Amino acid sequence: MSQKIRHHQDLQDFYAQGFRPAKDWKLGLEFEVFVCDNNGLIVPWDGECGVEQLLIDLAKISGWSHYCENGRVLGLNAGDGRSVSLEPGAQLEFNTSPCRELAELQSELDQYLEYLEQAGDKFGFSFLALAANPLNRPEEIQRIPKRRYDILEPCLAEADELGLWMMKTTCGMQVNFDHRDADDAARKLRLSLRLSPFLNALFANSGIAAGEASGFASWRGHIWTRTDRHRCGIIPTCLEANSSLQDYTNWAVQAPMLFIERGPDLIDMRDTTFAEFLATGEAQMVDWDLHLSTLFPEARLRPQLELRSIDGGCPQLAMALCALVKGLFYSEAAMAQVENILQEYSPAEFSSMLHDGHRFGLSAQTPDGHSFLEICTQILACLDLREDEIPVLKPLKDRLSRQVSAGEEAQEQLRADWGGEVKHLIEAGLIFSATGCKK
Repeated sequence: MSQKIRHHQDLQDFYAQGFRPAKDWKLGLEFEVFVCDNNGLIVPWDGECGVEQLLIDLAKISGWSHYCENGRVLGLNAGDGRSVSLEPGAQLEFNTSPCRELAELQSELDQYLEYLEQAGDKFGFSFLALAANPLNRPEEIQRIPKRRYDILEPCLAEADELGLWMMKTTCGMQVNFDHRDADDAARKLRLSLRLSPFLNALFANSGIAAGEASGFASWRGHIWTRTDRHRCGIIPTCLEANSSLQDYTNWAVQAPMLFIERGPDLIDMRDTTFAEFLATGEAQMVDWDLHLSTLFPEARLRPQLELRSIDGGCPQLAMALCALVKGLFYSEAAMAQVENILQEYSPAEFSSMLHDGHRFGLSAQTPDGHSFLEICTQILACLDLREDEIPVLKPLKDRLSRQVSAGEEAQEQLRADWGGEVKHLIEAGLIFSATGCKK
């Protein structure tokens, strides 16, 4: 039986499970793609040529085991930390094992992509490495039959206007990384949240949605601001210079719950905050862990740190993100330099800049008149990487040299050269990519 939560301090102590000495620090990548047919339309989860059958074939090729609910395949597990799971609209999410070196991450990602290509060829599937589906609306996409989504879907449908767009039409890339102790974790969380406007702009890759220019360089990023204000976005108290993990806990306990697990059953808890549940004396540590997994700020603790502000993209961009995280958060000097760049802005200004980054990408401006392009260029210059790791950053340096985000660029192509026809962008390779970055 799980340990009951006796004191508020137990919530704080949970994070200590993630404390690591620097010599043991690792990175983990979460990489999401859409499964599409040859016309770029989403492949449903169900059916003889659906994503469930793709997973079954992927298991045969890889030797990984199935993860099932009610006898239906919803994911794969390699047994060594690697896994494949499904987002609500049957987006594929690959999780690496925790890796010390970028080369290890690259090897795991490459092997997964080989398996994926073999499995996809059988069905004629393509894999779309973008942050937003450029053709389908959420009502056109089948939701997978996962128990937690039976509660999450109606909750998000009621919470705000774009929750179902988030569930079914978006993909992201996340990097999980380590911290030394409570102070180090709070510092890295603070910096992750402060960086979110700029990193979102740098990786912005969702300028097209449902066949039209979305009006945002990162439509995916904007969607998260219209999903559930109680569990998403930037946490103002965690942006303050003296913020601590207590600030994160205080925010998390006031967030509404979704459910708890008791044996095979999910118990709906949507009308209860975690603080209210805690007051009953029935809350367990597994409930706290589960609750933290249902919160979606731009960066979060579970108990490793997760950087969540990044649009989905091709594998080269995913690896560049990993290099950025390693070169920044695992270097005291690099963190201090970037903190100095961002120290003048207030929590309210960071929140405003997040929205500006979503809409304008690298063309956005800070309150004191610096372009996001300028800030991102400064951030990359601070990174501390070995000489053999620096080439991994090439996709980001190439993007900065173009001076606009991919999301801005795709919208301009759609409006100007292609007469508003998404199919022309597909034919030109400007928005679709299985394993390579956009041209």
